Amino acid sequence: MKKRFIIIGVVIVAGAALGYYLLGNNQGAEPVQIGQVVRTVKIERGDLDLTVSSNGVVQPIHKVEIRSKASGQILEMNFEEGSYVRKGDLLVALDQTQTKNDYEQAKADLASAEQSLRQAENNANRSKELHEKGLISDQERDQSKLDLVKAQSQLVRATAALSSADERLRDTRILAPISGIILSRNVDLGQIISSAISNVGGGSVLATVADMQEVYVITNVDEVDIGRVKEGQTAKVIADAYPEDTFTGEVLRVAPLGKTQQNVTTFNVVVLVKNIGGKLKAGMSASVDIEIFRRQNVVLVPNEALKDPRSEQGRALLASLKGDSVQTTQTVAQKEETKDAKPEKELSIDELRQKMQNATSQEERDRLRQLMRERFERMSPEERQRMFAQFQQRMGGAQGGQPGGGGMMGGGGGDRGRRQSQVGSVDDVKRRVVVVREGDGFVPRQITVGPSNFEYSEVLRGLNEGDEIQITSISRARLAQEQMNERMRSMGGISGMTGGGRTPGVAGGGRR
Repeated sequence: MKKRFIIIGVVIVAGAALGYYLLGNNQGAEPVQIGQVVRTVKIERGDLDLTVSSNGVVQPIHKVEIRSKASGQILEMNFEEGSYVRKGDLLVALDQTQTKNDYEQAKADLASAEQSLRQAENNANRSKELHEKGLISDQERDQSKLDLVKAQSQLVRATAALSSADERLRDTRILAPISGIILSRNVDLGQIISSAISNVGGGSVLATVADMQEVYVITNVDEVDIGRVKEGQTAKVIADAYPEDTFTGEVLRVAPLGKTQQNVTTFNVVVLVKNIGGKLKAGMSASVDIEIFRRQNVVLVPNEALKDPRSEQGRALLASLKGDSVQTTQTVAQKEETKDAKPEKELSIDELRQKMQNATSQEERDRLRQLMRERFERMSPEERQRMFAQFQQRMGGAQGGQPGGGGMMGGGGGDRGRRQSQVGSVDDVKRRVVVVREGDGFVPRQITVGPSNFEYSEVLRGLNEGDEIQITSISRARLAQEQMNERMRSMGGISGMTGGGRTPGVAGGGRR
């Protein structure tokens, strides 16, 4: 007896769960017309901007690492991180004791070489006169010439040595190579640094300075949008630190090679921005809107007011339009949809469930729900077992979350295998349906729209400035409540399938 109750209990629970799946889980169904928010909007003119948006990082254009060509101890330091320096400003002064001594020695050597040269010139002149008078030999005359050449060479070497010593002395005073902001300071007062010339490692980096009058914003653009990004396009940059300030830039270059991370391919785009006021700092995060297309003073319609004629809502609106052309179009569409349709009695439970989700009235849904009950009762035990297995598999896979919708009133796309571009083609021409005021009421009307962004579309034909249109949206909270009520009603109705005694085709009565 106890075993019999367990079997009946399992059948009831499984049947209730299956009923929820078949009848109650109708998230894709046309929403019940409750909780609607209806508002009227007047058509106006405005500017239509089509942009590609992405995030980027501010980077300096000209960044210099300051190194010292001299070695020694730091005796003076005249900068801090973040301070502004001008080209030629003294940044660091090193100990000059040794280099100054070398300079004075080279200076003395030069004076000695100059004196030796003057003496050699005098000797050469006297030797020439004496040789002409025959008072000295040719060998003595040649020796005086050689001494003059040696004195001249000694002067050249002394001059070069003094120049090198002077340069080494000046190298002990490190000056700013460019005007800019000190990004980092790597040394302290009293520290001994190594020369970048004598050290194979390149010497000590004293500081990093960058010219921030113009900066780069390095941003990554998705591959689906990169084809529309060109050099020279205008870009608007807003730093996270200054959300109220907009900086204007220009696309400088687009990377020829993309990079892939987590199956998403992006391309580096470099935007050149004038750093007005010096607000942009290296490393700041910023949002970038690259202007792809711009139309000025055109008639605009909100995208939420547009209905696709191929969607359920669009077909419903077209059905109310008067005119042979519309009726003919709809008749052809209905024939295309029904020419291969099977009789309802031959449809599977999944097909009936899908049809119920697309039903436009409560009476139609109730009729299809009754057909599903009858179809379930005619199933064999093996068919029911397979259905239970499919139901468990689908419910288990659904735990990962629901696919994303495509908007409240528009046809949701859900999960897609391919990402969509942020902007459509600037040459797009589409037919849409809107609800327009005519007289004292509102009627549907077919219009033609062109390029669009996330909010508005350009009206090419069918609407004029000043026309009033109706926009209908649905409260998500009330819609969710109604769907929950519908599920509860469905689960209440499933008891006729699973309860009340012995279910046809299911073993019971204590017998195995």
